[in-house]
Amino acid sequence: MAMQNNANPLIARKYLQDWQNSLKDNLYLNDQDFTHSISLYFPDHRELQESLKIFGEKIVNEAEPLVIENNLPNNLPRLESYDGIGNKKEQIIHHPTYEKSGNVIYSSCLLSKMKQAGRLLEALTFLFLSGQLGEAGHNCPMACSAGIIRVLQKVSDFPEREKLIEKLVEPSFSTNYTGAQFLTEVQGGSDVGANAVEAHFVDGVWKIYGEKWFCSNANAELFLIIARYDKEKIGTKGLGLFLIQSKRKDGSANHFHIRRLKDKIGTRSMASAEIDFLGAEALPVGALEEGFSLVMENVLHISRLFNTFCVLGMARRAYTIAKSYAKYRFAFGNPIINYPLVQENLAIIKAENNALLASIFATTHLQDVCDMEQTKDPNKKLLLRLLANLNKYFSAFWSVQHIHHALDVLAGNGAIETFSIIPRLLRDCIVCENWEGTHNVLRMQILRDIHKYQVDQIFITHLNQIVSTELQSHSKVSIIQQQLLKLQKHLDSFKKEDSILQSLKIKSLVDEMASLYAATHLLIESKTSLSKEYCFDLFTLHHLKPQPILINKEYVELLKNILSF
Repeated sequence: MAMQNNANPLIARKYLQDWQNSLKDNLYLNDQDFTHSISLYFPDHRELQESLKIFGEKIVNEAEPLVIENNLPNNLPRLESYDGIGNKKEQIIHHPTYEKSGNVIYSSCLLSKMKQAGRLLEALTFLFLSGQLGEAGHNCPMACSAGIIRVLQKVSDFPEREKLIEKLVEPSFSTNYTGAQFLTEVQGGSDVGANAVEAHFVDGVWKIYGEKWFCSNANAELFLIIARYDKEKIGTKGLGLFLIQSKRKDGSANHFHIRRLKDKIGTRSMASAEIDFLGAEALPVGALEEGFSLVMENVLHISRLFNTFCVLGMARRAYTIAKSYAKYRFAFGNPIINYPLVQENLAIIKAENNALLASIFATTHLQDVCDMEQTKDPNKKLLLRLLANLNKYFSAFWSVQHIHHALDVLAGNGAIETFSIIPRLLRDCIVCENWEGTHNVLRMQILRDIHKYQVDQIFITHLNQIVSTELQSHSKVSIIQQQLLKLQKHLDSFKKEDSILQSLKIKSLVDEMASLYAATHLLIESKTSLSKEYCFDLFTLHHLKPQPILINKEYVELLKNILSF
């Protein structure tokens, strides 16, 4: 765009209208880097590409207006504990747009895809698109439903297992079941071993008693819950996994009381509650003594992969909005995208988001391979646990920053809820950042796994294999090789420190591992994408090379090249 006389408000408003119109472009077709990733992992899957194209159109032009209306203060979920004549009913009332937007989101058939071994990555490509709505009231429940599907598939003797799975995967929010997972108690958040909710076996039926403090998707049909079945066993060893149907066969609530709905900073369209269980009838899932491991290996593990795709979608949408705005917003006679500081801000967001997306694509593909093989190899399982934790941590941490910095591009307009969806994306992402393990919980789990299972060496071995098979002749492979050697030295030194220092230094070590894994897979993808090659160059300048970044004409040109795609 040419220089403009910015003294005319009519012209300025016309450009803002053009900017808003540009945001209606198909989310799939308008994202060259995402379509490239799809072509790499699914080169001959035309049906998937067509489905993503259709879904990308639905999300931006059907679902987004509904989600915006649903999230207005007067349209948020509310609790009705009694009917008109005083009967207890424990009902959460949603605005009509909640069901309508849910029907669009569930039409992706995401859950029916992920229930089949080897199709998790295919399924989660749709979550990357629906994540561009924010949490939208439905993306968290889908992750919860996925966890229930996965854990039910691991137990063969659960009553009506197939019937429940089929209800969970129905591609219509109006008719399907959704799931919820209730682990948190007021005294035990990440410290699950402190949980006190009890399961009693009475007259041949398991009944749940006690308070769950953070119950998201409180209007779900199925609750997956951890409860203490043996008070003599302390910590997680006495915890079993149970499934509760929210309604009994006569349609009444299954002996629970919703105290109140949570007033959250974000994800406000999804009802989160505090719930007292007053003898709710439940069925054990798997062997009682395996309850905690079933949750960790299936429910939380899968939720962390879902969370990663969702927050990366949020950040990608914020970037798209901000970049487009920078093209149409004039200041001092020029579109602000012409200013180097704006270019650098946007280019860094894009490079880091692409690196993180390459990382989670590779991780989920590896999960699919292991699921297809039904692997029993403990090292592969440990590697996948590490990668899920690295991805969840780094994607959530950076995506909050990315959305915040995208908001900066809009300046004062960025703070206005009705001007763009970026404020809601930021609020939703902050909540997702703390779900399924805070940063410190994930860091400390990685530290424990380093000591107990030498997962750091499993990680190094895995990356060395990737370098030797995928990048051996690449002109830039030395960057990865040098960083691998550096990481090994840091690990050797780290292990000699005392435990207090290790608990502090694990933060930078985890950052180093996550950055290296992301850079490696971004470099692999860059072999057939000039856009991603530019992103790799900027990513390594900021995260892998120790010397200060040299700000010169080549650096400025790199920023422009990244934004040219």
